Amino acid sequence: MILPWNRSELAIVFTMEQCSAITGALARAGIGCHVKARDRSSGGGARRRSSTLFQDHSWLYTIYVLRRDLPAARAATGLSPIR
Repeated sequence: MILPWNRSELAIVFTMEQCSAITGALARAGIGCHVKARDRSSGGGARRRSSTLFQDHSWLYTIYVLRRDLPAARAATGLSPIR
């Protein structure tokens, strides 16, 4: 079970297709994940206007994995850390 105190953020994406691609790669590698979906359009007008020009980013998907599985999840998905 992935609980808040033993999870790490793997990625934040704006489309369901990107989310499905990442979670599919994790499933093929046998790595469990948790996805948190947030509706950005219900948070008020200021947040809605902050999206990129001509793109609709009304949903935000945050993908979490167990902290111990983070290096393996990065290798399985091809993602690299930003920081």
